[in-house]
Formats: sequence, structure tokens, C-alpha cells
Amino acid sequence: MSLQSAVKDLPSARILLAQEFENGPKIDPLKIIQIYDDGEWETFIDEWVHSLTSTYASVMRPTGAGDKGIDIAGFCDTDQLVGTWDNHQCKHYNAPLSFGVIAPEIGKMLWYSYSGEYKAPRACRFIAPKGASTSLSLLLTNADKLKKKILEDWDKSISTKITSTSPIRLDGKFLEYIENFDFRIFSSVAPRSIIEAHRKTPYHLGRFGGGLPSRPHPAAVPAEIETTEATYTCKLLDAYGEHKGETVGAVAVALPLIPRFFALCVDRRHFLPLNTRRRSASFDSI
Repeated sequence: MSLQSAVKDLPSARILLAQEFENGPKIDPLKIIQIYDDGEWETFIDEWVHSLTSTYASVMRPTGAGDKGIDIAGFCDTDQLVGTWDNHQCKHYNAPLSFGVIAPEIGKMLWYSYSGEYKAPRACRFIAPKGASTSLSLLLTNADKLKKKILEDWDKSISTKITSTSPIRLDGKFLEYIENFDFRIFSSVAPRSIIEAHRKTPYHLGRFGGGLPSRPHPAAVPAEIETTEATYTCKLLDAYGEHKGETVGAVAVALPLIPRFFALCVDRRHFLPLNTRRRSASFDSI
């Protein structure tokens, strides 16, 4: 069996820019954020939240142990943790978020807001580079089901993960507090949405680069010249005449030349900058 016939060039879906030939094609930011470590991921989210100056008066990012379930807090007023604020939970895992991952964080929000450490946030968003799993996404869209799941799994998955001293029992006034808690504050944010929001920050180009997107392959050369192209075509024929030192015929006579010219442009990538010798060769070949 000959392998020669199996070796062939694969057509590219797009045309690489000169910068991409030098530095390689651009990598989708969605893939870049997946190789961040936990600290870099949190910094990335912190950059975005800090840019929301029309929404937040200030931003806080606790570090180390004892953060009481707060990763990045955006404060809407000077009352900060006892005023109106949003919590952004940054989770970086190799798989989409599951209920088991976020359940202890919800437990911390419930316990510490009940204990008076802070007022319950207006929103608590779970943000991960691979988003939330399908089951978790559906659960977060149904506050009643989410509350029921928290209550059912409290002893098994949550009670021992809130503090390092002792389990938090689910009874008495604390149970009553949870029963009346608004679970609609909990949600997840798609990673692509975060990237698009981060694009408006001054940090985006430093992380992902910039420039124009890669140009797609040009469409097939049309068989007919449109009326709207008449002016351009006349100017093009004038250029031919100036180059050859002779008068080129009227547009109606010379039109058959035009599709051939554009076909050469497409085949030889003449839309890229050309030197004088290439331009001369292009004109002479028509």
C-alpha cells in the first residue's frame, strides 16, 4: 500500500495575516484561560470586576484562608459588606462546575450572612473557565429546587466545610433563616461572556493580544459586473491604459477582462501588498 496518495495539503479555513506568519495564529482566549492557575484566574476576574466603575464604588479581594466565602466583592455603596454588594466566586477546575463544588460556598454565604459577618449579597456568581455542568446550570435556574437540594445535602456535603472548628448544624433559627432565604441570588456565568466583558478592560490586550481578526477566504469571482461597480471598473481600465501606454476600450468591450483580473487576484493573493515587479507581472498577464 502506498502512503504517497494519503499525503496532501489540507485547505485552510482562513488566510493568515502577516503577523500570524511571524508569531503563529491567534489562540482562542477560551483556551488560554483554561491553562491559568487558581491565582491567575482570580486575578483575571478581579481585572474585570475592577473595570465595572459604573456599577461598583469599590472592590475587595480577600486573600488566604478565612475569606468566609468571598473571592471578589463588588460594593455598590460605602456600606460595603453591610450594604449592597455582589460576590464573585472564582473556581478553576479541569471540568465544569458541579453541585458538590459550589455547595460548601453556598453554605458559607448562608452561615456567615446569618451570623452577621456580612449582609447577604445581592448576587453570588460562580465563574469557572469551563462553566457549569448541565445539571448545575439547570439547578441554578430554579431557586426552589436549589434550596431543597441544599437542605437535603447539608449534613453530607456542607456542614463540615464551612468552618475548621466544628460542623454547622441545620436547626433552629438558622434553619428558619435558610427557609426564607432568596436563593435566586446564586447563578453561574458562561466563560465566553466573561471574556467578552473583559474585552472592555485595559488589561485585555496584554492577556490575549489584539489586532484584526483573520480574514476569511474571498468569495468566488462573480461572472457579471454589477452596475454599482462601473465607476471602479472605469478607473481600473484607466490604470491598465496608463501602464500599457495605450487606450483601453470602452467598459462594455473590456468587461470580459475584469473577471480574469480578479481571478488572478484571488489565486495569487494579490490582495496582499505587492512590489512593483509583481504588479507589472499582473498587468502583463492579462
